Amino acid sequence: MNIVLITPRRRFIANRFGLGYQMPLGLVLLGGALIDAGHRVRLIDNDVYGWGDARLARELAAEPPHCIMLGHTASTAAHPVAMETAHHLRQAFPLVKLVYGGVYPSYTAQRIMQENPALDVIVHGEGEATVVELAAILAEPAASLAQVKGITWRNQGQIVTNPMRPPITNLDGFRPGWELVDWAAYKLFGFGRAAGMQFSRGCTLRCTYCGQWSFWRRWRHRSPQNFVDELEKLVRDYGVRIVWLADENFAADREIARQTLEAIVERRLGLSINLNMTAADVVRDADLLPLYKRAGVDNIVMGVESLDDSTVERVHKNNPFAVSKQAVRLLRQQGIVSLVNIIYGLEDETPATLLNTYRRVFELDADVLNAVYITPHHWTEAGRQVQTAQIVEPNQAQWTYRNQIVHTPHLAPWQLLLGVKLTEAFFHLRPRALRRLLTGGDLRYRQIMRAYLAVGARVVLAEIGEFLINRLKNLSYAKRDKKFNAEVQRRRDVKTNSGSSKIEQKVTNQPIRQGKLSQG
Repeated sequence: MNIVLITPRRRFIANRFGLGYQMPLGLVLLGGALIDAGHRVRLIDNDVYGWGDARLARELAAEPPHCIMLGHTASTAAHPVAMETAHHLRQAFPLVKLVYGGVYPSYTAQRIMQENPALDVIVHGEGEATVVELAAILAEPAASLAQVKGITWRNQGQIVTNPMRPPITNLDGFRPGWELVDWAAYKLFGFGRAAGMQFSRGCTLRCTYCGQWSFWRRWRHRSPQNFVDELEKLVRDYGVRIVWLADENFAADREIARQTLEAIVERRLGLSINLNMTAADVVRDADLLPLYKRAGVDNIVMGVESLDDSTVERVHKNNPFAVSKQAVRLLRQQGIVSLVNIIYGLEDETPATLLNTYRRVFELDADVLNAVYITPHHWTEAGRQVQTAQIVEPNQAQWTYRNQIVHTPHLAPWQLLLGVKLTEAFFHLRPRALRRLLTGGDLRYRQIMRAYLAVGARVVLAEIGEFLINRLKNLSYAKRDKKFNAEVQRRRDVKTNSGSSKIEQKVTNQPIRQGKLSQG
């Protein structure tokens, strides 16, 4: 089959003004599996290109595909534009099979299929084995999709969900399709070409606000040999200089992590590596941190999430403040940049909680602060506790973790935004942080730190601008609806007092409209 993998254009502010775009690793992994199964495959990262629907259709028309597979890493926020893309592709290619996948569609498949008739199939969970089997069935017109595990599909007008497919046990059995990548589009920190890679899948923690552990279902990993072979291929064949790992928790198994790092050191790849770890695992691996650095690990992202110990315990995280603080100190000793994620909204935010977070962030003294907001995904424990009336941002395209979604009773949205952005600004501009830009760590450390500072400044300004624009739009919608409702009420009054014409009856019978601000 001729199969095209497409990332729809979402164009997140953090990408446009920040570090740039990261390759769509999920589609790259699907592409490798499909190529090895004998299919012709093309990857279009339209998040990078930003083509309009007409241009995208023209690009595909040169060699019309039999099947289009849509997916996006930020699948919740990208869902609206993905469905717009699917609608236009269906009009342009009536006979093409349209397949959709990702975290959000995996948990919302029935509703998405009902609302979007353009789609033929939704793939649940990890997709390599599923899409290979699916493509083989789609290539045979008389074959039935009933036997393909892990999909939701249309069967003579009925939406059917097949049994789930078990997790892939041998991750080495599926290679990434590196040959599909437009390498010039992906760079990071000024180091040159950047690539994503995945050593492990899943997480051993069960945090209440996160759904990744349930998506992957259990923690698994590639063999160290296979993983390092792929890294070497990236360096040798594609000129990659920096690799970010998409693992939720790289070092969940200390011994496997040690073996992998030693194998990287032995190959002398010269890579700069970005990975995710828990603060608790950093402290556990204190004696291995020199090995991490020798392997090229220059940047570790830690999901600290909260600096309040009672909140940390309530959300089932494993890093009380003292542990997080120790992890930051240990990384600094090795010249490894520490980026910490802090989630606002895990506790009932008030001026006092904002001030407490502000003070403790300075005490934590990480290198980089990434302040995000609780996002109530319905498949998470925390998300199920949020009522519709608590949602202050109904536009799903804004559910990017960088926007407030849930109402804070004690703070207006502008007050929370101001508190968060001032914390980020003062934290990154404190004298100690600025000194580290000049004298901290080694050259790589300083280069990463300078890149983060420049990115942070651009993104914060862009996000403040976006916030103001969205508020003006909401005010405009509210004024429009208020005017409309006043006119409806006026005509009702006229009808009550003196009767009405047919035109008046038509207008009078319209319901009072609710603007965006009141949709909750």
